[in-house]
Formats: sequence, C-alpha cells, structure tokens
Amino acid sequence: MSAKSLPRASLPASVRLAAQVMAPPLLQGVILRRRSGVWLAALADADGRATRLLRRMRARYGDGPLVVPLPGRGPLILPLAAADVERVLADPAHHPATREKTGALAHFQPDGVLATRDPGLRARRRAFNERVLAASDPGVLGEIARQELRTLPRYGRLTWDAFSAVHWRIARRVVLGDGARDDEALTWMLNRLRGDANWSYLRGHRTDVRSRFERRLRTHLERAEPGSLAARAAATPADPELHAEGQVPHWLFAMDAVGIAAYRALALLAAHPAAPIRESVLESVRLWPTTPIILRTAPDGATVAVHVPYVNREAGGDRFAPGAPTGVPFSAGHAACPGRDLATELATAELTELLRERQFAGPRLPAVLPGSLDHFALTFAVRQAGR
Repeated sequence: MSAKSLPRASLPASVRLAAQVMAPPLLQGVILRRRSGVWLAALADADGRATRLLRRMRARYGDGPLVVPLPGRGPLILPLAAADVERVLADPAHHPATREKTGALAHFQPDGVLATRDPGLRARRRAFNERVLAASDPGVLGEIARQELRTLPRYGRLTWDAFSAVHWRIARRVVLGDGARDDEALTWMLNRLRGDANWSYLRGHRTDVRSRFERRLRTHLERAEPGSLAARAAATPADPELHAEGQVPHWLFAMDAVGIAAYRALALLAAHPAAPIRESVLESVRLWPTTPIILRTAPDGATVAVHVPYVNREAGGDRFAPGAPTGVPFSAGHAACPGRDLATELATAELTELLRERQFAGPRLPAVLPGSLDHFALTFAVRQAGR
C-alpha cells in the first residue's frame, strides 16, 4: 500500500480527521484509560462522531484508502473499505511494531510480542503466547468467577469501582494463581507504568517502579500454580531469547480490557435480559472496542491506522445485534489477539455468575447506540433474581 497512488485528503479534511479520529483515543488514554478523558469522549460521543466523519470521507473520496498528511510525521493512511482493512491486517509486510507502539510498550513490556520487530523472534514469541493462552479451561474460569463475584451485593448498587476490584482479583488468579489474589500492589505498579506508557516515547522510563514490578511478578511466576497461565507458561518450551517472563505483563494489561468489555456488556444485558451472554460480550467489543486504533507500519514507512469503531459498525451496524459480524475488535491476521478466546470466555463466565442470582437495571440505552460509552460512570441497580 503506497501513499503515492492513493487519494489524498485536503488540508481542512486532514485537520478534522486528526482532531476527530486520532485525538480522542489519545485523550482517553491508549494504554490506561483516563477517567476524565473517557467522560469527555462519552459526553461528545467522540467515537460516534469519528465514525460518521469517516463515512462522509468515504462518500467524498471513495473507498480509499485515504492519505492524511500530518505535519512533522509523514502521511497517515486510513483504510475505509473492509477489503483494505483485511488486506492490511493480513499482510506481514505491514508490521505491528510501530514507533508509537514500541515506545509505549517499552515502559512495561519491552520484550512483548507486539513490540518485537525481528520477524523470526516475533514468530516464536507469537507461537508461545498462542500455546499458553489457547488452553483456557472454561470450568476453571467459571469457578474462579463464582468464588470472587459472590462477594458482590445481590441488592443495592453496582459501580465500576466495585466490579473492577473483584475483576482484578479474578485476573490475578487466572494469570498468576491464588497466591496473587490479593496482590493489589502488583496491579498498582502495572497501572503506574501503563499511565506512563500513554505518553509513549515522550516520557522517560520509571525504572524503579518497573524493577519492583518485575521482581514481584517473578515471585508469582516461580510458584507456577497449577491451573494458572503461569503454570502453562512454565510447562511450555521457550528458548532464553524468547523471554517467556516478558510476555506476562501483556496478559495482565489485557485483563483490564476484559473487565471493561464485561461491564459494558452488562449494560446491554440489563436492557436486553433475554440476550445470549457470550454474544452480548462480542457485541460489547464490537460496539465499544477496547482497542480503538490498530496501527501498522507499511513497507514504505507510512503509518496505517485502522479506526476500529468505524470498521466494526460498518460491519454490524449501530444497534445491538447479537450474532452480527463483529469487524476487528481483536484485530485480525498475523497479529490478531492470541488471547481473544480466553478474553471472551472469562467475560462470559463473569457475567454468567453475576446474572445467576441477580437482576440488573442500568441506564436506558437508545436503539441507535452511541459510539462512546463511559464504563467508569455506569451504575446498576441490583436485586436478587425472582424478587
């Protein structure tokens, strides 16, 4: 995909695209969500505005892809048609380790697969991640969810903060075992580093926090508790260069997105109690993807940006439609999320347990759903099922 042969946005259109498509994810926090940024995005329906703008750009310039000149950084390429999105994500020549991404991930997972540029090493790290993450046991996930979520009330109110605290206990047990259940300091350190990662290469590294985080993480990994991802990682062959331990921070980081997806899916299920739970989880990540922008570096050095809310809603529409085509909420192709099945199963297990003995009333959602939904502000009225 060469920028030279593609339609080029005008200067006014480029300014609008930069302001309405690229700026909102940065405002909200790409690696760690900022409450104020998410609130502002929901207030302005930022992702909905971006989606509508991209639809207008496609009507004006054609199927594209569309080149957006950005001063000081070279051209940005926006695929607008599903076929081009699929082609970009399927082509290994379009590399996922962009400058912005490696700068961000270097703060807490410099050896993670997404920050790896060497093709051979990246392939080995990718295979390791897939082997460990693909072996999730729904029974184990369900039991952990049952044990932890029973601590939430069966009547009263449910807030994001209450749900998130329980979700992180579940996440630490799934990844590291029961011994990590109450290690809130580990999560705090990870989130401190993720906050720095929001600034990518513009902020220096907090090496003291990262060193403490890695030591604490290593202690949990050395236990390799049966049933945990840590145990599967320990049992999976890996050469030293692969740095198996360095893959784990991304698994923990991704657990935040699982919680957000599950909590937003609860809003859909509160409005549609008869809807299937797993399909509602998939609708949650389609309608409100936790990764709003997918970046790739093209062979000629240009950056390709896939706007996931736009792509997903072009695929399945703006209404709640269980079973609709999902678009690319977990990316696609050679860099698709290796933990997509684990994420879906865990979110489904959490919601299944929440709904087993409870009924929820949430905010009234319109039929045409907004492009942005503030999970921090979601509050549910809870009562025991059958009452």
